[in-house]
Amino acid sequence: MIRFDSRKVNARFHNPLEGGKLVNAELEYRRDPLLGHISILSDGLAGKREILFPKTDEEYITRCIKETMSNCFLCDDRWKKTTPRYPDDLISGGRLIKGDCVLFPNLFPVASYHAVIMVGKEHYRRLSAFSPDLVNDALQLAFSFIKRVFEMDQTRKYWTINANYLAPAGASLVHPHFQLLGDEIPSTHHERLLSATKKFYDSNGENFWKALVSTEKDLGLRYVLEKQGCHVLTAFSPMGTNEVLVVWPEIRSFLDFGNAEILIMAEAISMTLGFYEHLGFSTFNFACFSPSLGSNENWGSCIMRIVCRQNMVPDHRTDDYYLQKLLQNEIAIYSPENLASIFKAFVGIDS
Repeated sequence: MIRFDSRKVNARFHNPLEGGKLVNAELEYRRDPLLGHISILSDGLAGKREILFPKTDEEYITRCIKETMSNCFLCDDRWKKTTPRYPDDLISGGRLIKGDCVLFPNLFPVASYHAVIMVGKEHYRRLSAFSPDLVNDALQLAFSFIKRVFEMDQTRKYWTINANYLAPAGASLVHPHFQLLGDEIPSTHHERLLSATKKFYDSNGENFWKALVSTEKDLGLRYVLEKQGCHVLTAFSPMGTNEVLVVWPEIRSFLDFGNAEILIMAEAISMTLGFYEHLGFSTFNFACFSPSLGSNENWGSCIMRIVCRQNMVPDHRTDDYYLQKLLQNEIAIYSPENLASIFKAFVGIDS
């Protein structure tokens, strides 16, 4: 059984912006139904959005593009000489190529298999320019690499597909790229996801992600759409700004993704990034999680979290401070229900 636990509290103070009037600011604490992390909703934060997330500075982006393009090791086919290669016994020629996308090893790995995927030849893309076809080419490389590695080394069974886009999201270069991590040890969050979903199954006799999708679809508050087994919704207790949750409840691991499923994933990513641009955001992170490869457990499903990050402005203020980094709480500018309603309108679905 899925529980959506929340609690409302008030903060009382004399507000100088209202002539010293005593006000009650209502806050809502929400607890994630699987992991228990807390997010905080406040209508008052909407009025602070321009401070928390100032509008993207297009002139600043143009300047960044000009300043970084000439030294970009991915532009103008420089990747052919500047990027590392995998051993030929893993990948013939050392790199995987599809269309304008290229996969190669990260020069500074944080996992046994840490691959980078150059996403297209363009040095910079607006979020709406991550087309389904382009993202599909990048993801095809990702899944091909994962399956190839696992055929050779079945101890590397924990994989994620990830992205940082632009400096406020942690990217060290402007040029669009995705990253793969594969190892015998999962990340902290990955391990928590797997442990919690197994515990839910053991206690309730059902797959958490199937139950979540079914419940959210019935409620209709945060559910956006479904296409061939891929479900898109907003998170009840988001882990990041404007979190969109993509769920494949019937897919047990990355090994089960075929061409059709990969294309639908690409469409979900492209659609969400276009929506973020529609909201006025210019950066993002995502991470896609798989149960351990080869496990094929009934409790496991693949999921993806996509979030906005701080906008591209000079000397940007981080959106990840003590509240998120150390207290591990998150705040929401849009309520998940409002976000879902706007998202559905964006893709032409009646609420």
